[in-house]
Amino acid sequence: MNAPPAHDRTATTALAATKGFPAAAALFLFAMFCFISMDAVAKWLTGQIDLVMIVWGRYAAQTLLLVLIFGTSFPRRLRTRHVGLQTSRSLLLLTATFFFFAGLEALPLSETTAIFFVAPLIVVALAGPLLGEPIGLFRWTAVAVGFGGMLIIQQPGAATFQWASLLPFAAATCYALQQIATRKVTAGDAATTTLIFTTLAGTLVVSCIAPFFWETPDWRQVLAMLAMGALGGLGHFAMIVALSRAPASA
Repeated sequence: MNAPPAHDRTATTALAATKGFPAAAALFLFAMFCFISMDAVAKWLTGQIDLVMIVWGRYAAQTLLLVLIFGTSFPRRLRTRHVGLQTSRSLLLLTATFFFFAGLEALPLSETTAIFFVAPLIVVALAGPLLGEPIGLFRWTAVAVGFGGMLIIQQPGAATFQWASLLPFAAATCYALQQIATRKVTAGDAATTTLIFTTLAGTLVVSCIAPFFWETPDWRQVLAMLAMGALGGLGHFAMIVALSRAPASA
C-alpha cells in the first residue's frame, strides 16, 4: 500500500491539532483566572512580608498540597525523560515569579498584569524559530500591534515612565521561554510530572535562601500562601495540559 502524499499527511496533522483548540482555549482561560487570582493574593501580601517569603510560601504551599494529593506516588511521578529541560523550565518559572512579585511591590496590580500580558506575544515570536511552528502574517501582525500597544501605554523615555515596569516585562520574557520549554517536555512527560518537578525544584531553591529573609507569617498570611499554592498549582496544571493539546503560538 502506498503512503499518502506528504501534503495530505500535513493537512491531517494540522486538522488533528486544531481539534484540540477549544479544550486548550478553555484550559488557558481557566489558567489565566487562577493566575490573576493568585496575583491579587500576592499583591495583598506585599508590604506585609518580605518578597522572598512570599515566593517561598507560594511554592512551599503548592508542594504541600501536591504531596497531600498524590501521597506515596509523589516521588514516582518525578521521573522524567527531560531532566535538563525540566530543570531549565523550573528555573525560568521561578525567575519569572520573582520578577513579577517584585513588580507587584512597586506597581499597581493592573499595570503589572497589563505589562505581563505581552508574554503570549513573546511566545508567538519565539515559537517559529524554537519550535518550528508556522507563524502566519496575521499572528506576526498581532505581535507587532501588541508590542506597539505596550510601548504606547508605558511610554519609555517619557517623564512618567517607571523603570520598575521592566520587572513584569522581564517576568513575561522568562514565562514565555518557560512556555516554550513546556511545549517541548509535554512530548515525553505527563502533565503531573512537569507540575511536580517544577514545584519541587522551585521549593528547594527558594528554601535555600528563605532562612536569610525569614519572617514568621501570621495565620492570615499562611492562609494567603495556601491560596497562592492552590491557585498556582491549578493554573499551571491547566496551562501544561493546554500546551500539550495545541501549538504554543495558537
